[in-house]
Amino acid sequence: MTDWKQRKAPVLRFKGFTDVWEQRKLGEVAQIVRGASPRPINNPKWFDSESNIGWLRISDVTSQKGKIYHLEQHISKLGQQKTRVVTTPHLLLSIAASVGYPVINYVPTGVHDGFIIFENLKLNIDFGFFWLQNFRPIWKKYGQPGSQVNLNRSIVSNTKICFPSNIEQRKEDRRSFESNHKITISSATKNQNSIKDRENFA
Repeated sequence: MTDWKQRKAPVLRFKGFTDVWEQRKLGEVAQIVRGASPRPINNPKWFDSESNIGWLRISDVTSQKGKIYHLEQHISKLGQQKTRVVTTPHLLLSIAASVGYPVINYVPTGVHDGFIIFENLKLNIDFGFFWLQNFRPIWKKYGQPGSQVNLNRSIVSNTKICFPSNIEQRKEDRRSFESNHKITISSATKNQNSIKDRENFA
């Protein structure tokens, strides 16, 4: 089988697309920033049921499969000063405890420090979501040692992604993505494992 680095595009393509795919680090296709949390988090002053800014929790992510159209908890004006608020749809990723869940918010959202935000994203947001969703099992190998796997901004930023033109990205659906890009995931895993091996012996 031809290696991904030689082919630079999946075998199965939408008709009419022949350009090679571009490879970049995630940190090169977005400005990746970590969310922030008010402390102590259980203080009621940070929350307000009348607020129009929701407070994202992992339970919202799992119950809505990452596409956030409503949030049960809302953050107060005081709490908004202590977190990162995104008022337009953004691509997010969970990096602590329940690791690797991609998110797109469709409501104004306060993002705590268990998530990172992809700002100024140069990819189609749905393509990015499905890529991260398919990549989720691999994050376990990227995590730092400890009682639970956690990611950080550096690990995510240095992870490589291959992607087509914006037009082809928009044509990608979940089924074709999952069938076409397994080789991308495999290649990225090998690259990251090689980096970690070199670091261990440095």
